[in-house]
Amino acid sequence: MTSLAQIVQLRLSGMAGSPLQFAACRLAAMLGRTDLPSRSELAALRPATRVLILGFAAWIGLVGVITLSAMISLELSTVTAPAWFSRTASAAKASEARAAAGFENIVQRPLFLRNRQVFVAAEPAPAPPPPVATLDSGITLKGVFMSDGVAKAFLITTQSPVGVWVQVDGQINGWRVAAVTPEQVVLEGQGEKLTVPLHASGR
Repeated sequence: MTSLAQIVQLRLSGMAGSPLQFAACRLAAMLGRTDLPSRSELAALRPATRVLILGFAAWIGLVGVITLSAMISLELSTVTAPAWFSRTASAAKASEARAAAGFENIVQRPLFLRNRQVFVAAEPAPAPPPPVATLDSGITLKGVFMSDGVAKAFLITTQSPVGVWVQVDGQINGWRVAAVTPEQVVLEGQGEKLTVPLHASGR
């Protein structure tokens, strides 16, 4: 068992040497050895094992380089550019904008057309008007529910043959439910009024 003084002395002697020796000592200590394996030890290994060790070492080096470059790019992205640099950058952007504007005329004239006239897009056709909704007059009132100020009508239409409950001011097939009474329901839509009695259909 080595004493604390010997450990400190070994550390200091390792740090006093070159950084490469210090890194080699640290790597050997991580491997549980006092020094790195020699060439004769590596030559004694099977070729597949040597390739595996070299590939693993290359992979570790690649990960280290990528990590280091990511850290450097992150640090550089937080650094603000000096004022003189931003002035030249804005001047470069302005000159690029002027150059793009100068080439705009060339871009607008197709290269492989004989007359090389400026391309004019055709006027889009106007959108057709929305179709006028036709009101369904074949509505049947099958039930009425009235309780605590809530009035609902159970209506069957051609589009809803199973039926649907609709409250006052609710919409169904273009109609608005204007009123619900125990005997009938009053529907309004497109300036028309339709009164549907209970268990009957029609106007």
